[in-house]
Amino acid sequence: MTIEANRRHLLAAAMATPFWASWAARAAAHERDADTILHNGRLITMDDANPTATAMAIKDGRIMAVGDDAVKSLAGKVTRMIDLKGACVVPGFIDCHNHPIGDVLLYETLVGNPFEVEFVTIASIIDKLKAKAAKTPAGFWVEGFFHDDTKVKDGRPLTVDDLDKISTTHPVMVRHRGGHTVFVNSLALALAGVTKDTPNPPGGTFDRLPDGRLSGRITDNAIDLVEERVSARC
Repeated sequence: MTIEANRRHLLAAAMATPFWASWAARAAAHERDADTILHNGRLITMDDANPTATAMAIKDGRIMAVGDDAVKSLAGKVTRMIDLKGACVVPGFIDCHNHPIGDVLLYETLVGNPFEVEFVTIASIIDKLKAKAAKTPAGFWVEGFFHDDTKVKDGRPLTVDDLDKISTTHPVMVRHRGGHTVFVNSLALALAGVTKDTPNPPGGTFDRLPDGRLSGRITDNAIDLVEERVSARC
C-alpha cells in the first residue's frame, strides 16, 4: 500500500500522449527517485484511514509517499536509505511557545531588550527600578523584566545588595528573560520567610554568596514559593 503525490499521476497521463512519451518517461523516472527513504519504522500519519505506516519517501524536502515496503520502489541510485529499526516517526510540530506578554511589553519596566542585542549596566537597572518604585505604593512589588545576565557590562550578576539600593520598602524582583531565574531584594526574602538556613525546595534553589549570605538569585520552583508568600502579604 502506497500513497503517492498527485503529480506522478499527471506524469502518467502525459505519457499516454505519443508525442510526449519519450520526454514524459524520462521525467517520470526522475520524479520517481526519492532523495531519502525511511523504512522499517512506525510512522504516525494522523490519517484516520491509515493511522500508521512503516516507510516514507522524501523528495525536495517534501513527503512524496507514505506506506509499507512498496515505498522502497521509489529509490534511485543516489537515494539515501535510512533503516529506522523500529523507531517511531511523528509529524513535525510548530511550537507557538512565546513568553513575552503584550501587557508586559506595554506597561512594565523592561531592564533588558527582548528584541535586540543591547548591553546594559547594573546601574541602569537600578535607576529604572528606582523610578518605578517612586510611583509604586510601599509594600507592593517593583518588578523588572527581560534581564539578560550575558548582556551586563559589569561582568557580574545582580545581587541582593544591588536590589536593596532600589528600595527597602518594596519587595523587588528582576525577572530573567529565560523564565527560570529571578533576583530579589532583602525585603522580598524577609517577607517570604527565606533565610540563609532555608533549604532549597525540590526543583529550585536559593543561591548563596561566597560568605554564605543569600545572593538574591532564585531559580525555578523556589520562585513560586517567594511569589506566593510575598504576594499574600502585599
